[in-house]
Amino acid sequence: MKSITSRSRRLRRAAVAAFAAAAVLASGTIARAAEPELVMRIGITSATDSILGLEAEYFGKLIDINTNGRIQAKLFASGLLGKENTQLEGLVAGTHDGFIHISSYTGLIKEQRFWDLPFLFPDGEAVARVVQGPLRAEMEEHFRKYGLELLGFFGFGYRQFTGNVRPYNSPDDLQGIKHRIPGGKSKMILFKALGADPSTVSFPELYQALKAGVVDSQDNPLALIHVQKFHEVTKYLSICNYVYNPVIFAVGQPFWKKVPDWAKPIIKQAARDTEGWSTMLAEKIDVQIMQKIMSERPDYQVNYCPPENLPKWQAAAKPVYDSFIEDAGKEWADKLFAVAAGKYAPGYDPTMR
Repeated sequence: MKSITSRSRRLRRAAVAAFAAAAVLASGTIARAAEPELVMRIGITSATDSILGLEAEYFGKLIDINTNGRIQAKLFASGLLGKENTQLEGLVAGTHDGFIHISSYTGLIKEQRFWDLPFLFPDGEAVARVVQGPLRAEMEEHFRKYGLELLGFFGFGYRQFTGNVRPYNSPDDLQGIKHRIPGGKSKMILFKALGADPSTVSFPELYQALKAGVVDSQDNPLALIHVQKFHEVTKYLSICNYVYNPVIFAVGQPFWKKVPDWAKPIIKQAARDTEGWSTMLAEKIDVQIMQKIMSERPDYQVNYCPPENLPKWQAAAKPVYDSFIEDAGKEWADKLFAVAAGKYAPGYDPTMR
């Protein structure tokens, strides 16, 4: 009952934020600035109509309305601002403004590599405890150490496997598989531990890599699997919920210093409002995407990883947990694992969300 009540409160708050934001977006009576004082260029590597694009658009509308057009956002999709590392490095150097991604940040910021840990988050409640709870301020400081300003953790979903060799039911099924990873130490350790042959391929090149057989399989949330049409060039979809990923939205400190002081809390609040809205969006999209995939590919082979194989996956993934603890420090890891499990809450009551 507690988990249901807690989830209901979380969804109610997300719904309130979404409703309030929708009301603002529907209003056309606010006086707008003739020209924006500052334009934030937001880069993503997926398509404009992907969930990342929808989230960036929603965030952009919020800051446009709530600053009366004085601060605006412009989306650059499909890697138009460069590959992942180019955009991330550009944030720190000041040549880029904002970037929505996940593996680029986990590769750079060792304390964020918990997003690569298999089966750490059994449900959305565990995710909410981490991103909305007492660790948020500490995570913001982690980003600042690397010249970044954390704005938000947007909804994305559990990563699922698609491939061309065989379905995945247990770690043994990945033996010898040429599996695409986006890069990063944690992903390399994980898939080597699972017996795969991990290969780094940038996201814009992934469709062709699957089609040409450069790699055998990949993993991403359902929303990206469908919009990038990975189901067109693979035979199998394995639903294992092995890792939960949000997408992280951050800007570079050089850009953040250009933002007027009066606008910073507005931008921060817009990102937090987008978090609530995007979480509901991601949950809704997952249901719709499965229906679309099966409608478009009736012959697509879908399997669900048997729950009884969970101990095998967890045992195989131990090296990546060990690596995270070594890199991020035992103190941070202990706090993180405890909060995710609902056991650590100094000054924070998870039932009050």
